[in-house]
Amino acid sequence: MGAEKVVLIVDDDPSVLETMRILLEGKGGFRVHGALGSHSAQRLLGLVAPDVLIADVVLAGETTGIDVCEEALRMQPELALVVISADSRADAAVMPRGSVYLRKPFGGVELLGAIDAAVQRARARSASDSTI
Repeated sequence: MGAEKVVLIVDDDPSVLETMRILLEGKGGFRVHGALGSHSAQRLLGLVAPDVLIADVVLAGETTGIDVCEEALRMQPELALVVISADSRADAAVMPRGSVYLRKPFGGVELLGAIDAAVQRARARSASDSTI
C-alpha cells in the first residue's frame, strides 16, 4: 500500500519524528517528510502534496495539530488524517472529520493500521463530498 504514498508527520519531538520515519519508510514503504512543529508543517504543505498527514494534537506554540490538519484539508480535501496524542483528554469531538485518532504510545502495527483506516475514511469523505 505505502510504496506510492507520501506521508507528512508533524510533531514537536524529534525522536518521535525519527522513530515514525524509520518505521514508515522501512516497513510501510512510504516516502516520509517530517515537520518539527506547526511552522515547519505549514511550509512543507506548500512544497509537498502528502497522501497522509500524521499530526500530534499538542505542538509547541499557539498552533495545534488540529489547526494544521484543518489547514491541510483546505489545501487538499482528499488528504488522509491520523491525529496522535499522549493527552488522554484529547477530545474526539474536535478532531477533523474523517480523521483517525491514535493515542501515544503506540506501536508500528497500530500506526500502519491507523494509516490504512485514515486512507479509507478519506476516500469515503471524498466520495460523500462529491455527491453534495
